[in-house]
Amino acid sequence: MNRAPVSAQRGFTLIELLVAVTILAVVAVLGWRGLDAVARSRDDANRAFTTSSRLADGMQQLGDDLRHAVSQGPGLPAVSVLGGGLFIVRRPAQPLGGDVRADVGAGVGLPPNAGELQVVRWTVQDGALKRSASAPTDSRAVLQAALQNSTAPLLTILPGVVSMQIQFYRYAGIGLLQQSGAWVNAGTAANVANASSNTPAASASAAAAAANTLAASATTPAAVRLQLQFADKLLTGDLQRDFLLDDRE
Repeated sequence: MNRAPVSAQRGFTLIELLVAVTILAVVAVLGWRGLDAVARSRDDANRAFTTSSRLADGMQQLGDDLRHAVSQGPGLPAVSVLGGGLFIVRRPAQPLGGDVRADVGAGVGLPPNAGELQVVRWTVQDGALKRSASAPTDSRAVLQAALQNSTAPLLTILPGVVSMQIQFYRYAGIGLLQQSGAWVNAGTAANVANASSNTPAASASAAAAAANTLAASATTPAAVRLQLQFADKLLTGDLQRDFLLDDRE
């Protein structure tokens, strides 16, 4: 009876098995790190997309607020800056088919809430850009109270915002003379003075008093400039956006 050669019956040694297991472990670790990096990149991309979408939606909402801003004379300007917040008196969103330009007494067949307005506030608080909106009403007294109310509940639009600055663009002349203008800081005497008057404030105290009564005397600027400063992992630096206003004096 012939026996097989000893070499044909030889299996793996313990050292060979340990080497193979070590190699498989290294490959598994490298594969896991690769999958982890892919997962982290996916999560970062999702967060960046979400943040960018929220920023775009916020700017679109602000543009919509300013696009429907309307001045109601002294005490209810279309736009004003009080206490660091941007206040907008606007026509609320109308039902599908409604005319957002409708006004009370303009004719028959207008939407039931055609004459109603609301006050919208944009501000930076607790490191986030926030917005509040009052209930639509046609009461001037209620709107004026909402304009002075800085404690209305706020909805967070975008986190990671450090500061917000607002500037108004005003033309230098009136009528056909509106050939040039300048950006001025909201809340200064230049914004409080009537657009048809070129008389500066007589003193610093007069300018301060005028700034405090901005909501009562400011005329609608031609444009609004928003400057945001970010301090977030996904959003850093500054953002500047300019918005044109249709309803200006």
